[in-house]
Amino acid sequence: MSRKWDVRVDERPYTIERKGAKVLVNGEKFKIRKLSHKSGFFQSEYQVPVGSKTALLVIDMVGSAKLIIDGKDCATGEDYVPQKLPGWAWIFVVLHFINCLNGAIGALVAIVGLMATFSISCNRKINVVVRVLLDIVILVAALGIVFGIALAIVGSAY
Repeated sequence: MSRKWDVRVDERPYTIERKGAKVLVNGEKFKIRKLSHKSGFFQSEYQVPVGSKTALLVIDMVGSAKLIIDGKDCATGEDYVPQKLPGWAWIFVVLHFINCLNGAIGALVAIVGLMATFSISCNRKINVVVRVLLDIVILVAALGIVFGIALAIVGSAY
């Protein structure tokens, strides 16, 4: 996955590009896994040297990336607020993990449900009540898909 940012640090232009497992800063290659980092359950943060500053490269579990310099998202210019899963959302995470007990299909649906739950639950632009309701809809849909497939398999056997 490739992503490119053009930024200015100390009045000098820098082109920062993420190409797979590497980050290029004005053509200088850095292996992502060798950069100082902090890994979380849903995303990892890597420190990338850019001139006299250290940029933060945030890669989420889907693989999309954000570049943060001086607390600002380089793509949008907005203040960067680290994504932190609210306490109430962990209930949905646990329920999706229980869905993994339903075999390979359950695990696949649970992974998709986890990604959607994380994305919605951490989105502070959406009202909390709406986020909870959307998480409930995602959970019910995930369970419906798994049990619907199970019923279709059992029904076709008879």
